Amino acid sequence: MKNNIKSMKFLFIFCVFLFSFNILANLRMVRKEIPVEHLPATIIEDLESGRMNYIRNQQCFVTSHRTFYDENLSMNHVDINAACVEINPNRKINWDYPAIPENAEVKTIHVVGKDFSEQVHSSLKNGKTVFLVKKLAYYNPSHENYKKNEYFYSEQ
Repeated sequence: MKNNIKSMKFLFIFCVFLFSFNILANLRMVRKEIPVEHLPATIIEDLESGRMNYIRNQQCFVTSHRTFYDENLSMNHVDINAACVEINPNRKINWDYPAIPENAEVKTIHVVGKDFSEQVHSSLKNGKTVFLVKKLAYYNPSHENYKKNEYFYSEQ
């Protein structure tokens, strides 16, 4: 009988511990305020269909980045803030000491696509260089989703 009571006490304490741990873990996640940003729902479709324009002769240097998640807490996309400068494609770029003017505008580049955004996030987090080889797309100023200095990149 004593062993049975000890077992019941142990099970009761163990259950209380599990429930309290679960509640505290949920409160911590809510308090952490995981960043959620909603991009236009048609962004991938717009990129693939050619409804967007592309910047030309720009070289962008990353100043900061931020990762965004969807409601399921899986990575949605990465935002890269970058100083972009106009370059001459006929001249060589000094990669070691790039000439970035003081008045260079900081642009937001939304890297979309789950797999590639995870790869970009991992590289930037580890201090590695990230190359966005394809074109940076943007909405026309007349489009409802247009925002100044906002660009999109996808590997799809």
